[in-house]
Amino acid sequence: MKTSWKPLFIVFGLSGFFFIVFVTVAFTFFSKGINGTDAKSGRSIFRREAVGVAELNGVIMDSKKFLKTLKKFEEAKEIKAVVVRINSPGGAVAPSQEIYEAVKKFPKPVVASMSSVAASGGFYVAVAAKKVFANPGTITGSIGVIMEFANLEKLYEWAKIKRYSIKTGKFKDAGADYREMQPEERALLQGMVDDVLLQFKTAVSEGRKLPLETVTSVADGRIFSGSQAKAAKLVDELGTLDDAVNEAAKMGGIEGKPRIAVDEPKKKWLDLLQELDQGDEDSESSESGLQPWWTKALGRALGMKPSRISLDPGIYWIWKGAL
Repeated sequence: MKTSWKPLFIVFGLSGFFFIVFVTVAFTFFSKGINGTDAKSGRSIFRREAVGVAELNGVIMDSKKFLKTLKKFEEAKEIKAVVVRINSPGGAVAPSQEIYEAVKKFPKPVVASMSSVAASGGFYVAVAAKKVFANPGTITGSIGVIMEFANLEKLYEWAKIKRYSIKTGKFKDAGADYREMQPEERALLQGMVDDVLLQFKTAVSEGRKLPLETVTSVADGRIFSGSQAKAAKLVDELGTLDDAVNEAAKMGGIEGKPRIAVDEPKKKWLDLLQELDQGDEDSESSESGLQPWWTKALGRALGMKPSRISLDPGIYWIWKGAL
């Protein structure tokens, strides 16, 4: 009895054909920069004016990605205004200041919209906008600076470990964890923290058009709800992201319901395969269970695994100490 391989070749042939079609369509579909902008030519394909939404999420440790988005919105003629959507507990000083300066100098109207958290460095960025919206329950404020150190001298003694350093100046190991901090070292670091706090307060004073003395009275690290922040004149309005978009549209001279544009980074077809493969290992009844077998097989062959790690914002400060 002879076995016919013809049906098997047909199956493999059709699978290969559909795979090629899938890759071609996926590559074409995901070759987008700003929503509505061709990534290859850079030409805008918007059919009407739009409000750009730039998202600032998580702990602020680097400004590069956000500044790149702002630059795209600045160059797109159809983008008449921008909403900076903030969901950040703060972060490092320098990148927060870089984003603040970029928002402040942006040539088009900018409105800030606070999500769950817009505290410390996140609030720093918000005050650069022409108008600030918050939800009633948004956590904001936290105008303050902190540097943290630990004295592990007793622990080293218990472990019979003796640490020492060879240095070029008396302040070179200030804050070292193997000894008590000296008064002159504490004074030096306190002066540095006070200087950064003054920079923060000055930015809030200028952005919110409040006397420096008024800002100083609340610049002790305290947090506010959105409604409390409005009462303290730290935000302008209580409202949603839609409210902020509508306000930005008015400021940008857009008539009617505004179109929203977001910065969508260009994705490769392998990224799409990885996204399709996510969730398959959690449940047999998940949507990924409907994927063609070849997308799952190729994804696993290339070592692609689902990514389910997320970081929910907490209360951080604009300065979290040395990294």
